[in-house]
Amino acid sequence: MKDDNKTKKQLVHELTELRSQNAALKKSITGSISAELGTEESSRYAESIVETVREPLLVLDADLKIISANRNFYRTFLVTPDETIGSFIYDLGNKQWDIPKLRELLETILPQKATFDNYEVEHDFSAIGRRIMLLNARQIQRVLGKERIILLAIEDITERKRLEDLLTESEERYRRLFETASDGIVLLEKREGKITHANPATEKMLGYAKKECVGSKLQDIGVSLDMGDFQTTMQNLNSSGILNYNDVPVKTKSGQHIYTDIYLVDRARLVQCNIRDITDRKQVEEGIHASLREKEILLRELHHRVKNNMQVISGLLDLQARSNGNPELIEMLDKSQSRIRSMALVHEQLYASKDLARIDMIGYVRALSQELFQAYKIDPRKIDLVVQTDGDVYVDINKAIPCGLILNELVSNALKHAFSGDGPGELLIIIHETKNKEIEIVICDNGLGLPDDVDIHQSRSTGLYLVNGLAKKQLEGQIEVRRDNGTEFRIKFPL
Repeated sequence: MKDDNKTKKQLVHELTELRSQNAALKKSITGSISAELGTEESSRYAESIVETVREPLLVLDADLKIISANRNFYRTFLVTPDETIGSFIYDLGNKQWDIPKLRELLETILPQKATFDNYEVEHDFSAIGRRIMLLNARQIQRVLGKERIILLAIEDITERKRLEDLLTESEERYRRLFETASDGIVLLEKREGKITHANPATEKMLGYAKKECVGSKLQDIGVSLDMGDFQTTMQNLNSSGILNYNDVPVKTKSGQHIYTDIYLVDRARLVQCNIRDITDRKQVEEGIHASLREKEILLRELHHRVKNNMQVISGLLDLQARSNGNPELIEMLDKSQSRIRSMALVHEQLYASKDLARIDMIGYVRALSQELFQAYKIDPRKIDLVVQTDGDVYVDINKAIPCGLILNELVSNALKHAFSGDGPGELLIIIHETKNKEIEIVICDNGLGLPDDVDIHQSRSTGLYLVNGLAKKQLEGQIEVRRDNGTEFRIKFPL
């Protein structure tokens, strides 16, 4: 719509320019040739005027033979002075000037009256194609008592007519859109913002008849649009071409309250104001938002219940371990309890988070590590826990649970087996997103190191077997082990 408005502005500007040129032509012809055309000085004066006229100009004698023509005539109609001067006008250019309407002007109309303006002629010229012209003719007496001459000015209005047709077509198309649009449309004058036109959709939407709208302002027909200073708004509209306002409350004539989106469009002399009823859409959105809020509450409750149930299971395993004297069974139950806590912690992090679909891995790693330090009664002064990252890292629940189990196994193994207790130890956990859209988790310690005979890919240890399987099958990633100055596990998986 903005482009259509711009086109109309251009059309109006070009039409105005063409009309201005036509007016200048008439003034030059009618106001500059003196009654003493027969004198030598006046002749030179008239000849100078003829040559400065922008439109093609012919001077004919009483027999309709060409006495002179200006340069623009030759340029426009692609003829030469030799084939023009002295020729009978109807014979000019292989008789392409033998036009019935031109004969009517020169032979019928001019003998009855001395002047004639804006006589329209449409004709196919062999050299320049089809043209629409306005002919302006004057009979002038050369010397008192002598024969008269005819000045024939020819204005090519082909382009102007084309622009006028385009403008008419554009206006007609706009009128049809205006009348049939489903949006309410009112046109405002730019000085005070009073309504000049209102389409049928406006009447139907707001309940005000067209005659009630015309002369009123938007506020008078229930549109609560705060535009501040109207002239400032018009300046902003002039620079941007369009302004939009969302969720504008409107009170109809019957007292009904609706919500609308309003668009102001610059249309040269007027402002087009589109009023779109979005009440139904807002009601649907409020149904959707209410449903999402309800589902969010249910999902949080679900995560909370899952976490509580896992804690119950963990508690049962703890009771079982306490009531059993078998050290191996106690160790197995403790490991199972630790794994369940790592999964429960995922659900705890999720129901406490704003985002129920993803978990903040940095916060999760810190919370899980602290729980394991407490579970194994590790003195933080003897083993320093360091968690590093270069930015926020989020994963969904399907990735978070296997990540938690892997971290649980590797951190537990480090806390139980890596440090001798002789000197200060360090457990470093690095987690970040790579340039290849992968998550990389690094768990390394400066402890005793993993024995050389332990192969994590074929380990008989339940914990390492679980780590290897989770990394490859659940995370679809890979795991590497380094044994220099301690142990380093490096896990990568696609985000």
